[in-house]
Amino acid sequence: MVRKILYLLSLVWAVQVNGSQLPVVKLTAGDLSASYSKGTFQLEDGEVYSVEIRHRGASALNYAKKAFAVKFVDANGDKLNVSLLGMRSDNSWILDAMAVDKARMRNRVSTDLWNDFARDPYFKTAEPKMLNGTRGEFVEVYLNGEYWGLYCLTEKIDRKQLKLKKIKNDVVKGVLYKSTGWSSLFSEDEAFYNYDNMSPTWHALESSYPELDDEGVVDWKPIADAIRWMSFSDETEVNAHLADKFDLDVWEDYFLFVEFLMADDNICKNQYLYYYDITAEDARMGVAPWDMDHSWGRDYKGDTLCAEVETETWFNRVSYLMQYVYTRLDKTYKQRYDEMRESYFTPEKLKQRFADYFALFRESGAAEREKARWSGTDGITLDFDAEEQYIYDWIDRRFAFMDQKYSTEGIRNIPVSPVQTEKAYKRIINNRVVIVQGKKMYNLMGQEIQIER
Repeated sequence: MVRKILYLLSLVWAVQVNGSQLPVVKLTAGDLSASYSKGTFQLEDGEVYSVEIRHRGASALNYAKKAFAVKFVDANGDKLNVSLLGMRSDNSWILDAMAVDKARMRNRVSTDLWNDFARDPYFKTAEPKMLNGTRGEFVEVYLNGEYWGLYCLTEKIDRKQLKLKKIKNDVVKGVLYKSTGWSSLFSEDEAFYNYDNMSPTWHALESSYPELDDEGVVDWKPIADAIRWMSFSDETEVNAHLADKFDLDVWEDYFLFVEFLMADDNICKNQYLYYYDITAEDARMGVAPWDMDHSWGRDYKGDTLCAEVETETWFNRVSYLMQYVYTRLDKTYKQRYDEMRESYFTPEKLKQRFADYFALFRESGAAEREKARWSGTDGITLDFDAEEQYIYDWIDRRFAFMDQKYSTEGIRNIPVSPVQTEKAYKRIINNRVVIVQGKKMYNLMGQEIQIER
């Protein structure tokens, strides 16, 4: 009863706040599911649009607070492009629920950081309006008149966002693949590389462009050829031609980004892999992140993660590429880390990114309304003050770890001192003790000797 009273009072207070309210999205719809159904969308007191809306996500569907995919349509049911909150004009939008994230901002902060620091893909000069990431704005959502909580209204990663070349004269040019599940996709078995260009999926990948339903064709050859090359090439071949196959500036920044955030869920999945134009002589594979809730000290279930750990690398679909960046390009990789350490990757600047959003949530009243609406649901307790301090502490600890890793002596001198309540285990790699995520223990022979730490 007390919680309900506080919830109602917070809604009244929200109406009275001047100048600090978050934008309000009002949705109407019937019974929602993973399939699209008709509804309406209104931003603030603006135009009421006809939309098609559904629940979105994979693991996100397991939570009571659902994410939504929204498609705008005109009176005839055709696509209608709409610009929202200063973002791109498009018919397809995401309302990210962030249900597992106790800060309700990890994905947004991560992608903001990526957009700001990552180097441009090689074709940026040809496509100056391309964006290798998404923009998003926090909103509060009402569904059928009921307060539904804090959401992030977000653009999508697609051909349009990346400005990939369209099919022309039935010739596929730009391609975009979405990694949706755990799979190494790294094999020396030739049968592995069999694919069907009339199938929308291949192993753990989906073809986002071209799409079988829209363009009538997909093209798996570019990604299959790239993985085959990584699987079968020797070191001489890799040294000579890696930069011809992959957009290394982007990949190097991506690995640094994933490593610093400890975003292990964005190594084997939650990536977009793409080619600007596969018919061009300089065609190279790029990468863009998505769905980064597993970051900044919490995993995809919301559990805490030790900051003093190695990022998982040995099961990556392009693990050879990652190993190349970590070892053969170690000098340039360290230089890049040093550059970022003096600019975007300072503790103060990273903490400020979180501080700005936490302040926005508090001052708008959204933090209290979100807690009143969802705290305790699905076993997830919301305490924004405690989570803010946890993130700041984790950032400090992660910096200490990363700074030692990229010192002259490197990882050999990293202290083994994880917080006992966080997930971690020790592994011996090349005669070095390395803490990595998980719950296993190995001896000097690499043998497992303990299940729980």
